[in-house]
Amino acid sequence: MSFFRKEKMEADMKQFKANGEDSGQGRISRGVEVSGDVLFADVLLVDGKVTGKLVSESGSLMIEQAGEIHADVDVGICVIRGSLHGNVNARSRVEIYKSARVEGDITTPILLVEEGAMLSGSITMGKEGARVPDAIRLQENEELRKSQGAS
Repeated sequence: MSFFRKEKMEADMKQFKANGEDSGQGRISRGVEVSGDVLFADVLLVDGKVTGKLVSESGSLMIEQAGEIHADVDVGICVIRGSLHGNVNARSRVEIYKSARVEGDITTPILLVEEGAMLSGSITMGKEGARVPDAIRLQENEELRKSQGAS
């Protein structure tokens, strides 16, 4: 690559970032199919099709109406307006809107479901939704048993 082209590319990237376009938001557009594990940091909008696994430590997955997911999802926030076939583990919340079709188990501390949404699967919320480690859960059960007078 020539020196001029490299400088031009760097200048274009700086301008791209200066315009606020580098928001950390990704998009799988309509007509695009992705197969495999998808790891992302901030926000991922899906209008296309994903098969495999979607993972983000604290990011938000937004499945749009045309989006079709055949994957297990492990994210911070999951917003569903399209189709999801797979299990969801969300650390913060899951939002399911009336245009959504969801088949799979959901684990989350907070679940919002709009009237008209289709949901088939088990739901785990509260402390279980937050995935409390077994050692802590056992300790809480022991303290509860002692406070109730059991020996």
